[in-house]
Amino acid sequence: MAKIRLAFVAGLAGWLLVKLYGLGSWTWEQSNQVGLFINLAFVTGIAAYAGYAHREIEGFFSRWKPAARTTLLYSLILSIVMGSWYYAIVPETIELRKQEQLEMLQAFVEDAEQLQTMKDTNPTMAAMSPDEIFTQQAANIEVFFSPVFFMGTVLMVWIFSGALLSAVFSWLMPRIWNQAP
Repeated sequence: MAKIRLAFVAGLAGWLLVKLYGLGSWTWEQSNQVGLFINLAFVTGIAAYAGYAHREIEGFFSRWKPAARTTLLYSLILSIVMGSWYYAIVPETIELRKQEQLEMLQAFVEDAEQLQTMKDTNPTMAAMSPDEIFTQQAANIEVFFSPVFFMGTVLMVWIFSGALLSAVFSWLMPRIWNQAP
């Protein structure tokens, strides 16, 4: 159990340190890619270790349940830490990204050629004015960057990934380590 706690702390601390390092030197996309890679590596590692630790239990579902519990607990804590980072510790990063998206939308709406091309390919927006399009799309951006949407999406992704990875390793580990010669 001590190894799994150490992995929890190492994963969360690693993600936080990378995000802190990237604050002034990386773009939003670079920071997200590195953070995603670290999170996926630790979720995978924790799922693998949990699958290995419970490999002696008979029956796939009996093995998967404790392995998934460990992995999903990490996924839940990870999601809470990510929400705290983006909405409590450094909320200006997500607000800055939202403003960048709104500025890009404004530039798009002001470009008559691009706007007409979009209207030609999207019949639902063909009759809308540029102001109506901006208002509708700005509302979408507001929703996308809202804490509820962000936390829900993050939680859903990491819970699903954790459940899937723990199932894979719960199935795989006994086949690797418990095979009779």
